[in-house]
Amino acid sequence: MAQRVTTTKRLARERVRLVDLDQRPELASAAVAAFAAGAPGKLHLVCGLPASMGQVPTTADLTACLGVVLACSATELLGAVALCPYSDEQVTLWGPASSAGLHGTNIPERLLTEARRALKDTGYTSVRTLVDHRNRELRAFFIAHGFVAWKDNVIFERSLRSDLALTTESSATADDVRLATTRDHTRISSLFAEAFPETGHLVPDLATREREGYRHYVLPGSGTLVGAAAVVGNGRRRWLKLIGVANKQRAKGHGQRLLAGIIHHESALGAGQLGLEVLGDNAPAVGLYVATGFKRQFTATIMTAPL
Repeated sequence: MAQRVTTTKRLARERVRLVDLDQRPELASAAVAAFAAGAPGKLHLVCGLPASMGQVPTTADLTACLGVVLACSATELLGAVALCPYSDEQVTLWGPASSAGLHGTNIPERLLTEARRALKDTGYTSVRTLVDHRNRELRAFFIAHGFVAWKDNVIFERSLRSDLALTTESSATADDVRLATTRDHTRISSLFAEAFPETGHLVPDLATREREGYRHYVLPGSGTLVGAAAVVGNGRRRWLKLIGVANKQRAKGHGQRLLAGIIHHESALGAGQLGLEVLGDNAPAVGLYVATGFKRQFTATIMTAPL
């Protein structure tokens, strides 16, 4: 508390400026450190980039954002908020992170106000954020600024270590799953559009997504595709963005076969973990992941507000 009081008095004497990270690139490392200080736990600042949720932030994460707003004095970073891509209508906020905490100064409010102002004339209509259940202070902050809770989002992760390797039987099943070719793209797009009507993954097209680092997996059937999935990342943890089974093929165990195949192939490619997110009220999906060895890492409430 004494540190916050001291910080508040100091800031009252200094001029605090709000700038874009592009204007102060030398503060990138300090911004990464500010977000990293909100590691998983009661002060967790959930990254708005799905594949990086729960991971140690990097400068590459900041580069992947639409923009990063900084609050700074002439010599140091005092706070930051990142604008992360989500859809054509909505942006996900990461932060605000403030060296003085949420209530030590007005910096978090100023960062949030500036982020919403910057998005006003860009075609976006609303903002969202993910608040770890353990971070009650941040939840109260967003409620006080017009955000409302929508649904809970559960982040799962599964180790792909050799001691958790698939059994011979499940490995044989995994052989049914293969990486997609360009000839599969039309059928994958149809399946994804059916399973996820609002997904932005199909825009502009799957070939572009693959150039961006995605791998698409398919579970073939008799002349068609039974299931398909999208995985991204080349580090130790890979991210399962989408996994879907054709409507007429559901409740037949195909989801587990597809997931087993993905685990098998990603492990062979050197992955140490596979992560994903799922809405907490999607009981069938949650059951599938638990049955396949995934462990819940944390739960975050999705909160939204208009611009």
